[in-house]
Amino acid sequence: MNTRPETDPTRHLLILNPNTDQKLTAKLVSHARNLLPDSYTVDGVTARLGARYIACRTSHVIAAYATLDAFAHASRKSASALRPDTTILVACFGDPGLDALSDIARCSVTGMARASLLGCRAKGGRTGIVTGGKAWGPMLANLVATEGFTDSVAGIRTTPDSGERASLQHAQTVQALLSVSRDLIEKEGADQILIGGAGMIGFRSELAACLPVPVYCSFEESLASIVSRPPVPGGGLNAPLAVNNLGSDLASLLLEG
Repeated sequence: MNTRPETDPTRHLLILNPNTDQKLTAKLVSHARNLLPDSYTVDGVTARLGARYIACRTSHVIAAYATLDAFAHASRKSASALRPDTTILVACFGDPGLDALSDIARCSVTGMARASLLGCRAKGGRTGIVTGGKAWGPMLANLVATEGFTDSVAGIRTTPDSGERASLQHAQTVQALLSVSRDLIEKEGADQILIGGAGMIGFRSELAACLPVPVYCSFEESLASIVSRPPVPGGGLNAPLAVNNLGSDLASLLLEG
């Protein structure tokens, strides 16, 4: 992916991890730095509250607030962290809080699901989505329908264990992902496979070596999508929003409008 010339304008990627696992944030930042052009600087911020790893509807709803809180805290802590050339990537395949963050941020914002599914749709054919954790099946079905990807998605399959456990049992996860991927290819006619989830990076090459269709990683596809598109700064809230009993950073940001 690192093919852009050094004369390209500097761009900044802020990886916002709505999970509270700081080691996962560090892993994502390191992976992005290895893949992105030299013209990019990369930073990460981790949610200050919520689940260690989002794996159900409840933790996903909490993560939406945690996403806004983490953004507000980062912007207060260091104004330079959110520059005009910044793109924020919400690093969860469920994109918690993405639309609300887009409303309040004055920089470009995207989510792992939206960016990677846009990238897959641009390749043509129908995408089969695989990820870890049974609860994600109906959650992703709703996201695909809401975001308008129904026509380009062949189906969704999940493995029993969440992405948090994927790296702890690598060989077992590979076999589980291969099984559900083959099911999508044989029964749903998937033309390509997208592995979704921040905790699921690191499996693409092994699946690609065993499957008859292209295999993509949602995080890597998100990075590719960000590189291929110029940042589109947001305008911030149209009017101040007074709130009660929220974190001071977020409350202040919303009140400023």
